[in-house]
Amino acid sequence: MFNFRRTQMERIIIPTSYIHVRSTPLWTKETAPKSIWQRHLDKGTRQGVYPKLSVMQGTIVYYSYADETSPEPTDTLVIQAGQFGVFPPETWHRIEAVTDDTVFNVDFYVAPEILTEE
Repeated sequence: MFNFRRTQMERIIIPTSYIHVRSTPLWTKETAPKSIWQRHLDKGTRQGVYPKLSVMQGTIVYYSYADETSPEPTDTLVIQAGQFGVFPPETWHRIEAVTDDTVFNVDFYVAPEILTEE
């Protein structure tokens, strides 16, 4: 499952000036995009964008990595039903659904100056 000897992430607070720009649907292990379970660095995690993953049922583990090829995670965060986790921008990461009944979604918050660039 997961190894608790890894470093537990520090809590991240989204700056209050950031703007909520989109939400994913409610996903399960079966309905989430397959790529979300693999290590990735996507547009949603670029500088000035904070993803917030909320778990409605089950448990998700978030793993962050130093880069695309590092073998071990640098941090982990266990997110259980009724909890959420905020992840740092520009971070290689993957998630794992620990339970088969997991239901979750992701909200994205963006710095106002990023929105004016687009």
